[in-house]
Amino acid sequence: MMLNNTVIRERLIDDFDCKESQVDGVVAKISRMAPDIYAAFESWFNTGVVKEIEVEGYTVASLRAKKRNMNIVGAYLTLDWLRREPDKAKFALSQPEILNSVITKKVVK
Repeated sequence: MMLNNTVIRERLIDDFDCKESQVDGVVAKISRMAPDIYAAFESWFNTGVVKEIEVEGYTVASLRAKKRNMNIVGAYLTLDWLRREPDKAKFALSQPEILNSVITKKVVK
C-alpha cells in the first residue's frame, strides 16, 4: 500500500522544514521512486529505521556523510536519481555543496 501523500506532505513541512512552495514537487518525486527505493523509504517513514540499499555505490548513510546538509528524505530522492540518471547524479554529487537545494535541511538566506 502506498503512503498517503497528504501525510508525507505534512511531515515534510513539519519535520524537515520543506517549503510550501516546494513540497508538492518533492511528494511527486517520492511517489515516482523506483519500487525498491520507495519500499525502503516507506519502511523508514513508518518505523524510523533506515534499511540501507545501495545504488551506484551510494547508500543513505554515505550520501548524508558526503553532503552534510542532506536530510534523509533527500538521501532517498538522491538514490532514486542515481538509479534514473547515474551519470548526471554522480556528477552533481561530485560538486561542492549546492545552496538552496530542495534536498538540504536549512535554506541559506
